[in-house]
Amino acid sequence: MSEAIKEGDQKFWYLKGLFIEGEVKNHNGRNYPEGEIANAVQQINNRIKEFGPIAGELDHPEGLNINFDRVSHAITEMHMEGNNGHGTMRVINAGMGLIIGGCVEAGMRVGVSSRGSGEVDGTGNVSDFDIVTVDAVINPSAPHAYPNATLAEALDNSQHGKETIHLIEYVHDDPVAQKYLVKALTKFISEFKEMK
Repeated sequence: MSEAIKEGDQKFWYLKGLFIEGEVKNHNGRNYPEGEIANAVQQINNRIKEFGPIAGELDHPEGLNINFDRVSHAITEMHMEGNNGHGTMRVINAGMGLIIGGCVEAGMRVGVSSRGSGEVDGTGNVSDFDIVTVDAVINPSAPHAYPNATLAEALDNSQHGKETIHLIEYVHDDPVAQKYLVKALTKFISEFKEMK
């Protein structure tokens, strides 16, 4: 179940998960090699380190400029997991961000799609990819680019929370992890109550 994170007097949605999918042909007929995605992730992280979170928009606009009146979220981090770029975005409690928040609260999936420039060869392989941002969309071109609304930020600040995140990521694929998930969640909930 999705939950909002309360910071001060406001609640913020965080979407965390797959942002850019690599080594697979997407719905636009493009394939992003792992190296191109790793490069894009590094570009985003360098910009975050220098300037702070990266603005993203609701839906893809025609050009590469980011427009204030369309901003809906801020990308706070990205990292590689296998061939894919994963990340975290914080939904803004104003303007277009309210649409994303409303969709999440209604139980809808929110997809994401990278925006940038690059060269595409005859087979759909992308090279020289320059990423601008990652936008929120209804139908992402990457087949699995639907990050989850989650308590990841609160979990990350807890010793047992980090263990819980690790187990949750593998619980569907590893029956052994399922055995320890309930125990880890119980520890985290107990620790979380003590922090309040």
